[in-house]
Amino acid sequence: MKSKQSPLFTPALWEGNRFKILDETLLPWKLEYITVSDVSQALQAVKEMKTRAFGQVMTFFYAAALAARDYRGKEAEGLRERLYELTEEFSQARPTFDFKGLARLFSEWFRELPSGAAAGEWIEGKIHQFAARVPEVRGARARHAAGLLPNPCRLLTHCNVSGELVAVARWCEEMGKEFSVMATETRPYLQGSRLTAWELAQASVKVDVIPDCAIAQVMTKGEVNAVIVGADRSAQNGDIINKVGTYPIALMAKEYGIPFYALVQDPGPLVKGEDAVIEERPVAELFTFQGRSDIPEGLQGRYPAFDVTPASLVSSLINFDGSLTPEDFRQRFQQASTGTLRLRSGQAPDGKKEQGKYLLLYGIPKPDSYPYLSHALKAEQVQTVLVPEMRPELWGVQVVTRELLEKNIPTTLISDNMMGTFFAQGLIHRLYLFYTELSEKGPVGICGSLLATLLARAHGVPVELLASAEAKVAPLDRDISTFLGQRVIPEGVAIYPIEREVVPWSLFKENKAGI
Repeated sequence: MKSKQSPLFTPALWEGNRFKILDETLLPWKLEYITVSDVSQALQAVKEMKTRAFGQVMTFFYAAALAARDYRGKEAEGLRERLYELTEEFSQARPTFDFKGLARLFSEWFRELPSGAAAGEWIEGKIHQFAARVPEVRGARARHAAGLLPNPCRLLTHCNVSGELVAVARWCEEMGKEFSVMATETRPYLQGSRLTAWELAQASVKVDVIPDCAIAQVMTKGEVNAVIVGADRSAQNGDIINKVGTYPIALMAKEYGIPFYALVQDPGPLVKGEDAVIEERPVAELFTFQGRSDIPEGLQGRYPAFDVTPASLVSSLINFDGSLTPEDFRQRFQQASTGTLRLRSGQAPDGKKEQGKYLLLYGIPKPDSYPYLSHALKAEQVQTVLVPEMRPELWGVQVVTRELLEKNIPTTLISDNMMGTFFAQGLIHRLYLFYTELSEKGPVGICGSLLATLLARAHGVPVELLASAEAKVAPLDRDISTFLGQRVIPEGVAIYPIEREVVPWSLFKENKAGI
């Protein structure tokens, strides 16, 4: 295998007096760049998710280079103030990402400013020096990651780490390790299908795609022996904040004894993950894909863009200069005055468990189950029924939410990979799991039934079993090669054959108290 570099590895490129950004929303159908000649264009690209992950890092610095180039003042203070404003603007565009942490480099560069030097020219020069080093340090981090992986490696990944997995594959090849990848499709933007799977296939790396809800299924079958994800932020105590859906993957990896690795940067002042602001994206992004929407009128939704994975679920945090266990990470970064107390998931700062707000429904209810669910909402004083999409067929969208809305039952839709964050926040009061049959080993349900049950068990949430109905409508999507009927799997990418899931009877015994 000869792994060519992914265009996502350098998603922003400086050209003359401006720069260009790879438009990630057009991949894999078009390889197209956005030309950026002023800061407002850069901000718009970040806000609209045209660029993300390492692309937004370079977009931030190159936007600062534009501001420095345009600066005409003789004193450094004016530019310092402009870069502070720019940092605030980027932080408002994507509030979870640590742009303020990146901006600490500006302070360092201002301190180094020679007496009498032009501040704008100096800062711009420093930014270009920094950008020139980025590919080298990212390549080094990929090498550290490859060194941790088993041989052969059957890697699970989530979302997209801007070309770095292709670099990991190259290093595995250098080390004589067999390497293949299973990528979650990563709803709602499908970064796993459109970006990760595409770039790996382009580099001749064997890659299969699974729906987000299938992570427990592939782990229980032994199809995965390592996990690598990125981290939009890390905390001093070793917690990571990453694309929503990362937390349940880490939890399942712990359940099945699979090492879980995170590619991180230095944490800065963030003490623990729960202190980070979690961005809620517009709900319309959850409902729409490539300009098409097939969502019933009046349906509500939630789109938390990130979740928090506690350090206890992380095997190693892989930085640019090596890998650290969470304990070593804390020793390096945690301030002496910082407490190490971590709240259990589902607890408020005063230690009291938050009031459950949702009944989680997984599977397709029978017609006579809907009045029962309506009664359960009132009896348990819960606000609404929470319904995952239930990929690949989208039973949650195509069947369940429509029936609930028709019967005036308050309903909120989420992507499958968001279940974990609502469990972790203590917002799930009860799981209603609908089975297609009962077997000697346990109830059988659609893909995602095992994940939903394991999440409920890990968080001490009761599970109620109910018989499922057969869907009477033909789904737009029968597998994850399409979404809302439109093809999303690039050429050269395999689709993992998912199955109905047996949920072991042992999982319905007394639930664990906490994680």
